[in-house]
Amino acid sequence: MGPKTEQVLLSLGLRTVGDLARAPAGALERAVGQGAGRHLQELAHGRDPRRVVPDEPEKSTGAEETFGVDVADPVLIHRELLHLSERVAGRLRSAGWLARTVSLKVRFADFTTITRSRTLPVPSDVGQELYETARGLFDALGLDRVRIRLVGVRAERLADTGTTPTQLVLGAREHGRRDVELAADRAARRFGAGAVRPATLLHRDGVTGRSRPAPRVERSRGRPADPQV
Repeated sequence: MGPKTEQVLLSLGLRTVGDLARAPAGALERAVGQGAGRHLQELAHGRDPRRVVPDEPEKSTGAEETFGVDVADPVLIHRELLHLSERVAGRLRSAGWLARTVSLKVRFADFTTITRSRTLPVPSDVGQELYETARGLFDALGLDRVRIRLVGVRAERLADTGTTPTQLVLGAREHGRRDVELAADRAARRFGAGAVRPATLLHRDGVTGRSRPAPRVERSRGRPADPQV
């Protein structure tokens, strides 16, 4: 139920499913309306004639990250948006979905949270395209050294890859960014997650608590040892 209905029920002293089941039907219907009152009481008694749909298609998928310390540097935020966009795009390709809309979530140090979204000209499952959209939404906020606690990227209004027409672009290369990311997916399945990633993400700062150390080279008195990562 919505927050307004919740407040009405709380004002009547109804806090649990049992309270709803025992409430006089007439009083409940006068408080929230005849249809809603009857429906809530039926649910409270475990009666619901609606058909169960166990495999309802996903409507959105996303990823978000809470920083270990509040961040005001746009370079670090851009880097995290790229990381999140890559994760979301990988999920889309794995599930066979394309995103029609990209949504950005930003939570500030005082826990105020805002969201912004933009519809793509062509549905996509390409991380670079999701990132460029998310970054554009973030830059449009015009934040100047504002401390940020969390950022998130979400793909919405999903479409089936197999049934969505592909928009051809005049003069486009035979193999584009999507082919690169599909190759990265294959490498990840063979060698593990993160086997191939954008160079910007090779050494992420420790703001998320999951930084990756730089390669370390161990040397012996003979020839140099192989780099250890």
